[in-house]
Amino acid sequence: MRLISLAKPIGWFSLALGAAELLAPRRIAAAHGAPEGTNLVRGFGAREIAAGLAVFAAPRSPYPYLARAAGDVLDLGAAGVAARRASGTARKLALGSLAFVAGALVLDLLVARDAANA
Repeated sequence: MRLISLAKPIGWFSLALGAAELLAPRRIAAAHGAPEGTNLVRGFGAREIAAGLAVFAAPRSPYPYLARAAGDVLDLGAAGVAARRASGTARKLALGSLAFVAGALVLDLLVARDAANA
């Protein structure tokens, strides 16, 4: 299976995640134990929507996936800080986010490589 076939699902996921981050940044930040991170979550949402639109605009180019990967690195940092500061359920959620984003980073890099070799 060509990984580039995941372009549409990745694009839709980016749009949905970005919308959630824009519409409920306070709730997302608080759930991760970082209520002061509302504006950061909102910014991440805007970035995620831009990445999703880029995927739809150029699905066979590696650049949208590399841009997503760069965003994933930022997300890893934010989730890592949240996990370190939080406790209880918020810490578990932040650690889960950390694991999920690590997987997304790998997927984005693999799809970028597939797009570059297409």
